[in-house]
Amino acid sequence: MAPSVLRLFIVDAFTNKAFGGNAAGVVIVPHWRDIDNNTMQSISSELNLPMTAFVRPTTKELGKTYTLLWFNAVEKVAFCGHATLAAGHVLFNILDLDIDTIEFDSPAGLVQACRGGGGNITLCFSSNPPEQVQPTGSHYVLLHALVSEQLAASRKLTFYYSRAVNDLLILIENMEEQELASLEFHNSAEVVAASKELGIRGVIYVTPDVSHGGNDSIARVFNTGSFVKEDQVTGSAHTMIAPLFNSLFGKSTLQARQCSPRGGDMKVDLHGNSVLITGSAVTIVEGSLLS
Repeated sequence: MAPSVLRLFIVDAFTNKAFGGNAAGVVIVPHWRDIDNNTMQSISSELNLPMTAFVRPTTKELGKTYTLLWFNAVEKVAFCGHATLAAGHVLFNILDLDIDTIEFDSPAGLVQACRGGGGNITLCFSSNPPEQVQPTGSHYVLLHALVSEQLAASRKLTFYYSRAVNDLLILIENMEEQELASLEFHNSAEVVAASKELGIRGVIYVTPDVSHGGNDSIARVFNTGSFVKEDQVTGSAHTMIAPLFNSLFGKSTLQARQCSPRGGDMKVDLHGNSVLITGSAVTIVEGSLLS
């Protein structure tokens, strides 16, 4: 019997240049094909990318609605923005869908993706406003275990947390992009223990752009238990950053920069209870997966 073929793409998301942004695999699963979680996990482990999106149309032909699941190399994931952008890019820009809006039924709920100008894709996510956390009492040691030693003694820090995303957000007062880009984050035993006790998936460092470089926010995102230490560009983090910057600075639109080693950019708009994230992507690999 001939092997079944799945179309496979590797895409760099939130960038307009190859080998920038955040890499994701996109696997197109035919409507008639049943594929279980174990198989998707095995494929994702084989690819060993930060994330792989499995996209399956709900009808025989590629159309408006799809199921979307996310896996990294070790586990299924509840929410991933950059792999969703990569999936939208493949459907709109590579497979040439003749419609301008599609919907993904995902573990994070219904996500809408819209075709934009210049190959850009706009994603519509739920807003996840974080709540301020006071670093007092027993939480003090735990929270500060998650702060870079370079920050602890020299900057005003404010802590926020979103239960929906399970990320800790650390707002840093007046930090230049170059300084944020140079920060080190060490996944020590203390950090891992603090993350587990507080129920934290990752740590977001964010600061308003004080360098007048054309951005409104500068961020980095670190994972506290994942096989990927730093998330190069993170859509989910900006569902927290958008409502926070709106409440603190009155901004409903952000030009957002993530100054990771690969770097990436996005436009973020807060509309009521929704966050619209717009970005571009570049296809790196296109091929077939035999399984």
